[in-house]
Amino acid sequence: MKTKTKTKPKPTKLKLTKSKTINTKKQKKSKNINTIIESNINEVELQLLINFITNEIIFLLKNKQSKNTIKKKIIKLLKSIRNNNKIIKINTTNPELTTIFNNIYNHSFSLYKIQTKSQKNNKNNVTIQIQHIYSSNTKGGYYFKDIEDKGDEPITGNDIIKLLDEMQQFFYNAQYTDEGEFTRDPNTLISMFRGDTDAFKGYIIYRILPKYIKMFPPFIKWDAIGEFFRTKKYEDLPDYLLAYQSFKRSQDEYLVEKGLKSKNVLKKDLYTGFYNKMANTLDEKIQTFQQYRAKLQGRAPLQLPL
Repeated sequence: MKTKTKTKPKPTKLKLTKSKTINTKKQKKSKNINTIIESNINEVELQLLINFITNEIIFLLKNKQSKNTIKKKIIKLLKSIRNNNKIIKINTTNPELTTIFNNIYNHSFSLYKIQTKSQKNNKNNVTIQIQHIYSSNTKGGYYFKDIEDKGDEPITGNDIIKLLDEMQQFFYNAQYTDEGEFTRDPNTLISMFRGDTDAFKGYIIYRILPKYIKMFPPFIKWDAIGEFFRTKKYEDLPDYLLAYQSFKRSQDEYLVEKGLKSKNVLKKDLYTGFYNKMANTLDEKIQTFQQYRAKLQGRAPLQLPL
């Protein structure tokens, strides 16, 4: 049984640019960001700092931390960045740091409320599904063994839901142990294939990006970027693009079939336009280059004459 969920409103992106001002209720005069942020700062690094602090505040809010506790931790972080004279000027005052905190906190709290509301709706939907499953006549409950025991009997959607729920319950508990850490990746994939992309986004943010971005202080790891090219990992880019395209197409086809999206969505650039041509062209060219390189290095497969 599938239930419809409300679409989550798209949160606005917080930007602290050099041309804008920041205000607090306690201050009568606005503080120009030029008095706080280094004039030659990289915009990417600035946005990374904001995103990092936003994620940290949301994490602390989820763990029921008070605003004062959060403020102490974030202000301590901002002071450390100020002392390094990176991003935040070394002569920035404590009240100005508080101004930065208040602006980011208010934005983070708004996002936290949106996420909490969405998670509550999803939890209610999952509860309805589970109640439906266990009120049915489905037997067993021992992972794949239950389906194997059905023999020639038809396998229903409820059987699959029950199997995946049981598997993910096991993965969820096991993935936080040292020996069971390997279950985290399959659990992420199953969640993504079941329509929950948040787990995959978390995988990208907390496990992939840290390889190339130093969060504290937030700077790009140029050595890692160099290693990315030295080890030829850039040759995997077409595969990433095509995998993303395949996932989005499956998702859109499902929504079209359910009448939740127009058929026109399958004609967008991702599937028929520039993006599609670029991904496939890159894949063909890199495969051709790899075959040519393998021949030069004497590693090409033997080809028998026809």
